[in-house]
Amino acid sequence: MFGSMKPTTVIREPLALTDEVLKLRAWRMPDMVAYQHGPDEWWLTPLDDNLPLVRLNRLGIELLTSMDGHITVEALLNKYGRWVCGPDGQTGRWCLAHWSLPGYSLCYFGVNPPAGDHRLGAKWDLLLQQIRDKWSGHEGFEGEEHLSEFHLHDIAKEEGHFDTIETTVSHLFREPCDALQGQTYGRLLAKHLRRLGWWSPKPRVLLEVGGGLGYVAREMAQELSPREMEDVHYLFLDVTKPFLKSQLAMAHHAGWKRSALQANAEWLPLKDASVDLVIDNENLADMTPVQLTKREVQANRGETPIHQEAVDWIRRTRLPLGQDLPEEFIFNLGPFRFVSELWRILKPGGRAILIEFGIDTGWPAPVKLPGHTEYEVQYTLLRHLVRWLGFQERYFALPQFLGIKPDTPVLCTGAAYAIQRFCEAQGKSFAIRAYTEQELAKALGDMLPKLYGCHYHKIGDPAWFGLWDFKVLLLEKPGATPKPTFTEAKGFRWYSQR
Repeated sequence: MFGSMKPTTVIREPLALTDEVLKLRAWRMPDMVAYQHGPDEWWLTPLDDNLPLVRLNRLGIELLTSMDGHITVEALLNKYGRWVCGPDGQTGRWCLAHWSLPGYSLCYFGVNPPAGDHRLGAKWDLLLQQIRDKWSGHEGFEGEEHLSEFHLHDIAKEEGHFDTIETTVSHLFREPCDALQGQTYGRLLAKHLRRLGWWSPKPRVLLEVGGGLGYVAREMAQELSPREMEDVHYLFLDVTKPFLKSQLAMAHHAGWKRSALQANAEWLPLKDASVDLVIDNENLADMTPVQLTKREVQANRGETPIHQEAVDWIRRTRLPLGQDLPEEFIFNLGPFRFVSELWRILKPGGRAILIEFGIDTGWPAPVKLPGHTEYEVQYTLLRHLVRWLGFQERYFALPQFLGIKPDTPVLCTGAAYAIQRFCEAQGKSFAIRAYTEQELAKALGDMLPKLYGCHYHKIGDPAWFGLWDFKVLLLEKPGATPKPTFTEAKGFRWYSQR
């Protein structure tokens, strides 16, 4: 009943099916996709990419689908435990002892359903959370240098990174999607920047920070006319060197005049007042976090130089931290550094758009991803900083800013990862992106009817990707040359300078 697609070792000891465990109820994992590869062969994929695909026969798939939250482990054991179903003699008992391990995550044993309340009402699988806690390799706060070290040294290649490690909103929407009125993320972004008047006059130097693989630059060029792109210099800046090559290649094919710098955005190697427009898309949570203590803030004295820098920002800008300061909390030092650098490098009248997930109340929480941990952005404090610096600012939720259709059903991202692994096992390609049912049918063809359990979420549902957690902060540095205004009457325009 169970077989590996390639050899591996079990990273966790199997469960002992004690009387206590046997009394627990069994659920198969939410949004699990099964693929019928042959007449009597089904494939499943563990959430851990380092583990092989699981191969089941008809009895195995019956065992899995029997886990409906009503049946107990003991009832499953009585029905399937004695059957020898696998090529290596694995039994139903063997499967029950292994499948609920975090590495496999094919099922869950417990008294309560495998879900908990997220602050926005989304449901998060408890076993998935256990896996995510181990993705970064460390528990608790991982240090101020952790994120910069990861992006500087631990990303060896561009291929697959945004599919399995850091899937971003812009990556999911890099191809046209019905939820974006049939457009791409980058093209829609360019359209809204034009609508804001940020292309009139057009920027001479456009800086994109952390441009991923370059899809935003490529798709912006699809929206803008050759005349709008003429004389615009597109500058990429990224701490991860392997990404710069892809960014330059896509910008070249799109027709941009371009160049690139490898640098940390918290210390921009650019001259004062040298940039017209900055696009920072989903990078703020990758910038330096500091775990401060209440005692450090109250004493105005940090225990280390980097803690002192954070404390100095709090004191100098008179940040409204509130009365109920916890004993320990995360402070977004990196975003503070970056925004202060934006004030320095932007020309008078220069603009910046910052997009990232974050919160308006409370303190940043860790978000576990494979190999590293990111931290939410505390936007109330960041907005206080931008006003203190002198920026004019506007603030939106990302779906509101882009006009995303909230009721459009799109494929669960977990299902997309599973389908990609099924395709890879057959030598086929499958891109991780936001798929509507029609788009998925076009991508998979005759493979689609062989998939069981594909689940669709409304795009505005926090359970899909938490789009409403993503915010847009628009910044404008005062001091631009006033624009001439006019009134029109009987075919004549009467100009005035304000």
